[in-house]
Amino acid sequence: MIDFSKRKEYIYPFDYFVIDDCFEDKDFNKLVKEWPVEYLQRTGKAVMGGRKQISNLKAFQEASPTWKALYDYLNSDDILGMFKGSYESSMQHWGCTLSEEDTIANNKMYLHIDWSEANDGYVREIHADSAKRFVNFLIFFNDKTWKDGDFIIHSSANVDKYYPPQAGYRDVYSELDTRIHDIIEAKKNRAVFFLSSPNSLHSVSKQSNTTEPRKFIYGAYSSRDNSKPVFTNYENKRL
Repeated sequence: MIDFSKRKEYIYPFDYFVIDDCFEDKDFNKLVKEWPVEYLQRTGKAVMGGRKQISNLKAFQEASPTWKALYDYLNSDDILGMFKGSYESSMQHWGCTLSEEDTIANNKMYLHIDWSEANDGYVREIHADSAKRFVNFLIFFNDKTWKDGDFIIHSSANVDKYYPPQAGYRDVYSELDTRIHDIIEAKKNRAVFFLSSPNSLHSVSKQSNTTEPRKFIYGAYSSRDNSKPVFTNYENKRL
């Protein structure tokens, strides 16, 4: 369902790629039509100040066959294997603990997706995602009708050692040491995928003047083994 052949790949400051028009129009329009508006309003959990999210596909999948199809498409070892093959060099550099046996089929890996709507006040500090994450992604479902609220990629040239991710939201990186490298604005049918390596520092600028909520999904391929991180090298050494 996602046209990965359209991806524009980047290796600095970390491994990520952007896909514009990642879905065919007919699939994208169905996903927008099936967006879980009522379920988000009724049961969405408020997080990070200005964002409501849900992560229970079963609650609305009967009325959302296209979302179910997308989840089944992404929830496969074919897609997971594509990432493992693409990022083999970086995985080795960052001390990746995953092996060939860490797959979705044998229940050692899993796909997480949450559906979110962000309003005024939504912001994220400079951070890398949870230590159990392997690859993360965002897909946007409407164009910007708000100020800021942008996905920001940060350089870490002045960071000596990375902080292992911990629960909660803490400011541990300064803007001086992690200067802005790129700003990726929300654009409908745009996807961003990135390796969740220790140097994958990113943030979201504080959203304001919102006319329509920022609609997006956040997804991640993660390890079920909470006893060890997916990446173990937190030293900032060049590849």
